[in-house]
Amino acid sequence: MLRGRWVPPDAEGLRVLRVSAYDEARRFNQKGGWTGVDPATLQAVHRGARPGDPLPPRQPGYYLDLVTDAEVIITGSGEDQRVAVLFSHRHFPGVRFGHRFPLGLDEDGGDPVYLREEIETGALHHMMQAQPAADGNGITWTTWGDPGPD
Repeated sequence: MLRGRWVPPDAEGLRVLRVSAYDEARRFNQKGGWTGVDPATLQAVHRGARPGDPLPPRQPGYYLDLVTDAEVIITGSGEDQRVAVLFSHRHFPGVRFGHRFPLGLDEDGGDPVYLREEIETGALHHMMQAQPAADGNGITWTTWGDPGPD
């Protein structure tokens, strides 16, 4: 799951600027912060693109090239048991990350590729701006995954 480069599903197809992406890109271009909008869309809006305008194909991302030492574990027990992925990232030396997958991925519409997409679009970097604390085992859990047991 984390080994190969993520290729966006629309990498080969024609893209057009959606209203939601336009609004998010304008907000980001004006105020900064974090966004999941790809750089080509941000640049197109900055240069004056409007909803309905064509966009260049999305390019494969590079964040996963920086993910190392991934392993899949089972965490918790009973009803709190979850599948989790532990991994490191070269931009955050010494930090060990964990991501818990929710139970019933199919019924909740979840997909293990979601973690790849989140890392590709910079969610890990956004999360680390708040410098979350590691747990007692030294794992910094993603803030967008299943929170696990309380």
